[in-house]
Amino acid sequence: MEELFGCWQEARRADKISARLLVIRTELDEFYGNITAVLKEVESSSRLLRDLYDLFPIYRSRVAMVLYYLNVILPTMSRTMRDMTIYIDNDELPTGLQWTLMYQRIGDQGGMNLAQRFAMYCEALVQTVRLLSRSPLYDPTSLELLRVRHMRLRKLQGIPDPRAPIIPHRAQPQPTQVEIERRHWAEKIYDDQPHSTTGLKHRRGSKCFGPPMVESRLGIPSGSAVLFKLPFDKNRLSVTLYLHADGADVTRILCRWMDRFYNPLYSCYGVHELCVRRKGASLQFRRWSNNRAHAKVWMALFFKTWESTYHPRPQNWWPTITCCCLEWRTPEMSLTQQSASPQWMHRKSKHRIWLKDITPYIFCGTYNKKHQMRKNGGFELYFVDRRAADVFEEIFQPEDSVPGSEGSHVIVVPGPSGQYKPDGFT
Repeated sequence: MEELFGCWQEARRADKISARLLVIRTELDEFYGNITAVLKEVESSSRLLRDLYDLFPIYRSRVAMVLYYLNVILPTMSRTMRDMTIYIDNDELPTGLQWTLMYQRIGDQGGMNLAQRFAMYCEALVQTVRLLSRSPLYDPTSLELLRVRHMRLRKLQGIPDPRAPIIPHRAQPQPTQVEIERRHWAEKIYDDQPHSTTGLKHRRGSKCFGPPMVESRLGIPSGSAVLFKLPFDKNRLSVTLYLHADGADVTRILCRWMDRFYNPLYSCYGVHELCVRRKGASLQFRRWSNNRAHAKVWMALFFKTWESTYHPRPQNWWPTITCCCLEWRTPEMSLTQQSASPQWMHRKSKHRIWLKDITPYIFCGTYNKKHQMRKNGGFELYFVDRRAADVFEEIFQPEDSVPGSEGSHVIVVPGPSGQYKPDGFT
């Protein structure tokens, strides 16, 4: 993976620039908007570069397809960041002069200001990630247009053209909506992000305790496929769930984190080798240690928000709810703090209850959410028995909707970005 380490190095460079821009922004209120626009794109570029690096071990057989595009994107991106560093890391200049000189001298190249230039880098990296991971959202036309724009910028920066790609690739036809819906159910978990807004206390940085593994020990064969990837702490730690190529039921978790020198470390275990439990604001993953003959914490993931899981009392029978193609008999329901609002539930009739702000997590080929959506955003539950609707309504009375009264709290994962989904973790 040595030839791909440039992604990691540039991500580190982007982190340093982001940290410096944050300091400058606190001191220069008059440039807050301009600095924020640049900062947002620089942080996104860092996250996307680490996304690419995290996917390399799993999609090694496809790395040759993206090397050419990386050789197009990274040199001009690196040049821009090194030019920025000349000014914002110059302690001999006052903070205001650092920003104004940088923005005047390198803020307009190829008809793009700094924020627009980094937005172009991010768009190209998003398409490169999708090409590497066989994403149905990959758009070859967009990537080619972005490549042409990068080549023009390289000429302005005096960077020679890269070598032609060794292995040309042919883009797959754009998938239909039916094909997108046929994806593995785990790939669709974060398509609709949960609306959890109640913050958790006592949050800390997520951490993996190892042991670190060299690439040969990770045991990732060619043909493995990523189900989803979750970034924590602005992608300083990431968790990737993937299907092992040896079997459809072999699912493993790959964790990537940093040592104190910001070098990437990896560790990987099968889900069957781990135990998961909640502790405060974190989920702890434990593995078995053969050396010590007992379980040890492998990874602790700290989350920002929570949901409340309501368990009906044992003496209450749980109703059957028909949802178009399914019958819901589950004995628990996860909700956010929004359920405490008096407008959250509306008894429409003896057999029908409407709920507000509902995100159904139903993975069924024949289910269609719009069949249950009513006017004003109401989500309809139809109860076969009127008594079932009565029981359901009683469960979520105000006295029972207070967190901790009858339910236990569980963590809700606020979803990935891109595209790669934006950081919802700490």
